[in-house]
Amino acid sequence: MKHASQYQLYGCFGDRYDMHTPRHHYQHDHAFVIEEIQKNHEHARLLDIGCGSGVFLEKALQAGLDPIGLDPAAAMLQLAREKVGEERLHLMAMQDLEFQKEFHAIVSLSWSLNYAANVEELTDILRRIKRALLPGGQVFFQIAHAPHAPKAFADFFVDQEPGLGDAQDITFKYRFATRDFETLLAQYQFHCHSTGEYFEETHLLNVADAEMVAQIMRGLGFKNVKLLENHQGDPFQKTFNPFLIASLPFEK
Repeated sequence: MKHASQYQLYGCFGDRYDMHTPRHHYQHDHAFVIEEIQKNHEHARLLDIGCGSGVFLEKALQAGLDPIGLDPAAAMLQLAREKVGEERLHLMAMQDLEFQKEFHAIVSLSWSLNYAANVEELTDILRRIKRALLPGGQVFFQIAHAPHAPKAFADFFVDQEPGLGDAQDITFKYRFATRDFETLLAQYQFHCHSTGEYFEETHLLNVADAEMVAQIMRGLGFKNVKLLENHQGDPFQKTFNPFLIASLPFEK
């Protein structure tokens, strides 16, 4: 079973991540999460699990929040350092999370939690997340939901970005399919035309059932657990990339 940092996308090609996924990608998702956090704590201390190249951390910091990020991929964190500085970053796997009652909010976007090996490992990670939250703290996750994904691979989605050469120097392709009702397969292809760099790989995303993850969280004592279709807050219906939002009760 691979950890996220062992995939080329985040590992040996991690320093190219911002070339094929620039900062404006996911801007609406990021804005939604920041706005929701600031409804309760304008200057909240937050933790981003799987912070990657630090794009969300940078936006959170600019919005007046106090963000900390962790990621197991050193190449990705090098990009994050350029955005938010060394002191806000931890080279750490989510499986090793040891914070205690430090954060008003914990965020994990882009399916980072689905790199857990199995239900047992994810449950332990969620327990660690619960311990890291302050009373009344919130979580904002994006969880892969395999039951809503295509049953077989279709044509690739294709993004083209400037990279080091012309306006279409970078070609990044991706597509998704269900392996079973708890596992999502994600295929990626990266090609930098000016340098000749290329890789392709398939990622295995586990515990890819958002409703099951929501149920696990209820069992761990999280409250107000809900799934949303998108950043507009619509009820969960057919997406395979829902938001999962929950909170801890305040201490009496």
